[in-house]
Amino acid sequence: MDRRQFLKLGGFITVSVATVGLAACGSTDYSDPGVPLASGSDWKFPQSVASGDPRADSAMLWTRVVPASFDAVAPAVAGKSDVAVRLIVSVADNTAALGSNTALAGTPIVDAKLPLKADFDNTLRHKVTGLQPGQVYFYQFIAGDVRSNVGRFKTAPAATADVSQLQFAYLTCQDWSINHWGALSHIAANESLDFIVHLGDYIYETVGEAFQSGAVEGRHDQLKLPDGTFKSGTSGAKYATTVADYRYLYKKYRTDTRLQAVHERFAFIAIWDDHEFTDDAWQDASTYEGIVAADGSDLHQPNRRRSANQAWFEYMPADVTFDAAATTFQNIQIYRDFQFGKLMQLVMTDERLYRADHAIAESTINPATGKPLGSIGSRYLVPQALFDSVEGQKMAAATKAGADPLAAVGMLGSTQRDWWKGKMKTATSTWKLWGNEVSLLRMGLNGTDAIATLLALSAMSNVGQAIATTLPLVGGSVPLASAIVAASTAGASSSVAQAAAMAIAGAATNAGA
Repeated sequence: MDRRQFLKLGGFITVSVATVGLAACGSTDYSDPGVPLASGSDWKFPQSVASGDPRADSAMLWTRVVPASFDAVAPAVAGKSDVAVRLIVSVADNTAALGSNTALAGTPIVDAKLPLKADFDNTLRHKVTGLQPGQVYFYQFIAGDVRSNVGRFKTAPAATADVSQLQFAYLTCQDWSINHWGALSHIAANESLDFIVHLGDYIYETVGEAFQSGAVEGRHDQLKLPDGTFKSGTSGAKYATTVADYRYLYKKYRTDTRLQAVHERFAFIAIWDDHEFTDDAWQDASTYEGIVAADGSDLHQPNRRRSANQAWFEYMPADVTFDAAATTFQNIQIYRDFQFGKLMQLVMTDERLYRADHAIAESTINPATGKPLGSIGSRYLVPQALFDSVEGQKMAAATKAGADPLAAVGMLGSTQRDWWKGKMKTATSTWKLWGNEVSLLRMGLNGTDAIATLLALSAMSNVGQAIATTLPLVGGSVPLASAIVAASTAGASSSVAQAAAMAIAGAATNAGA
């Protein structure tokens, strides 16, 4: 095998070494990918392309290829699309081609044949090594006569490099149903960014929950899990249960062209939070109310956890280890760190897979009601003194048993905590950044402020409707209607509000506004 050939890792990840300062002669890497090379034009890239984990000498590239006649989110079918596709990587400036499938220009430094497998839902993860630090690269996958959109990523500066600045954006909590995905277009248009950090909740495992009922954008249609399990109660909400469910969510989310545009232009450094598995998860346990073990405790779902792990691994361009054959639910390690010259060290942690149960379990009985505390009483509205007491008791019991007291209440687990402490202790960078998926600080609650905030939010939720109702009364003038509603919301009577609005509108007109 020469330097352009790849090493198969577990039949899924492939690795190639880029040529440095040498032409790749435009030739194909003829090492046997184990499946025939795709031919013809019956192919498509429904989730486009992505890159991730940019280091000084490597990056992970990703795509998914299916026959053109297949639905974008349908599962891969064995025997229908087990083929190889080509990957081209170039240092030539292809910025003008971003967002299109224009043929990649420039002499390739990687030109490799890579296998797709239905076992992995026809996703492809390929690690390119031998890259130069601080360099912008462009890449494209080719299936038969069909080209993917052009992708771009930038490698990290060398660890010893003097770097004056880095610019990155971070994303989190991108629920399909209720978030404003239009912001992604602004991120994609920001050419000053070096990379993207994603702090988790890339998908939400539930469909049809009450908080997901307000669809913000018409382009996001209703999610339909292939399998799914109904939650307790009569809401009709379902949650992802199988690997097919979790794969479906990643596929569906990444059909949004705005999210695709961000992935095409910038490498992602991603971790997960809870919703990539289940809401408020700890290890392999779910905390849904009404879905509990026989003794009333949290329900442990190791198979579901492994399914969530596998789908995240298949669809996220992260350079992490995953053991599909392992029987444990801790079959993946996503915590890792990145060095960006002397300026910054970024440490990304996993606060779900190894964490202890919440200090006060949801199944704890409230003596006042005789019912379980649930999420509100156990996590969100807990008196400080009670929390400290329970936490102290757990730590004391662990110490008495000769165990790690922090493991009984911590979020990182002993091994990851020691790793994190070592990274922070030995880092010499100007900035030490922690990619952390949950708040580091407790949030105190002032009752008076909380009530005032709720009232304000309630009022704001009615503002749009109030303006719409007022418009016909003022001849369709949006500024005038808005001014009337604003004055009314502030407490003015109808007559005073109208007079104030007229005065504001008149002043604005006289000022040329």
